[in-house]
Amino acid sequence: MWKLRFGMAWKAVMLLLVCAAVTSAADFGYGVQRGPGTWARDYEQCNGKHQSPININKMAVIKMEYPKMNYYNFDLRPKSVTLTNNGHTVLVTMNFTEGKEPRLSGGPLKIDAVYQFEQFHFHWGENDTLGSEDMINNQRYPAELHVVMRSLKYPDFASALDQEQGVVVLAFFFKVVERPLNPYYGEFVEMLSGIRGKDSSKNLVEPLPLWKFLSTYSTRYYSYIGSLTTPPCSEEVLWIDYQDAIYISEYQLNLFRNLTASDEHLKNNFRPIQNLNDRLIYENVPKDNLQTNWMPPPSAAPLTSSLNVIILLGIAMSVLLKGHILAAF
Repeated sequence: MWKLRFGMAWKAVMLLLVCAAVTSAADFGYGVQRGPGTWARDYEQCNGKHQSPININKMAVIKMEYPKMNYYNFDLRPKSVTLTNNGHTVLVTMNFTEGKEPRLSGGPLKIDAVYQFEQFHFHWGENDTLGSEDMINNQRYPAELHVVMRSLKYPDFASALDQEQGVVVLAFFFKVVERPLNPYYGEFVEMLSGIRGKDSSKNLVEPLPLWKFLSTYSTRYYSYIGSLTTPPCSEEVLWIDYQDAIYISEYQLNLFRNLTASDEHLKNNFRPIQNLNDRLIYENVPKDNLQTNWMPPPSAAPLTSSLNVIILLGIAMSVLLKGHILAAF
């Protein structure tokens, strides 16, 4: 009996120690004690060779004309939108009817690869000179939004990590304007005061489609292979950085800053620039330099190849019949 009790007590102690270690490892931040310079102690990949964020030198990019990017269901209204303060950022999740989640294909993605929305979140700084993670020509923007998507080749986000292009991050920079306020961030930023505490959440009263939180244009972008910018810093992540910024007012951005004004753990929640090493950066150059926007983005899935054939055959038949009719006259 004594041995049984001792064994159970020992297991309980070990469990507590493991939980404490996990909690300690997961408790990363952006200050001095748990900042980016310390992450590699608990997460080895944070010392990897293909880490994000990076500086994008416009003069050193390789210009490409990628296939058209396909944005599916970006215009669909979710059933709910939840804002959560997870202690590192404002994390936004969206609840969709199954099969109606925003999806992505084309562009720099692998042929036939399809990616599905997981979440989006933000990085910002204490003033307008810093806040974004990636830089363009050594310039930081005051904030940055990351839309995280996983390949449907994998059943969940965890299994997609560290897989070649298992995860895609769509990155959008913010630009501060005086007026008007960004209407799509109206209710959103006013809700931030309700999630000051770590792990607190609020739902938007009026859920908005994903595209309304993004920049106007979706054609001009850079792409490169990098990593998650927070622990575990998993690599093999495809980054797509859009050149056209999201406009936001100083008042709206300050509501993000107020969320962390007294929290050194979250203040300036962006990671320093990482070495590019042997990586290449590509810039999509659309044909005729035309820009396209999200409105209206496609909601339906691509037509199947068999249906495409039927449509093309129908068009061809109509042209032939029209030719015969005209010839008869």
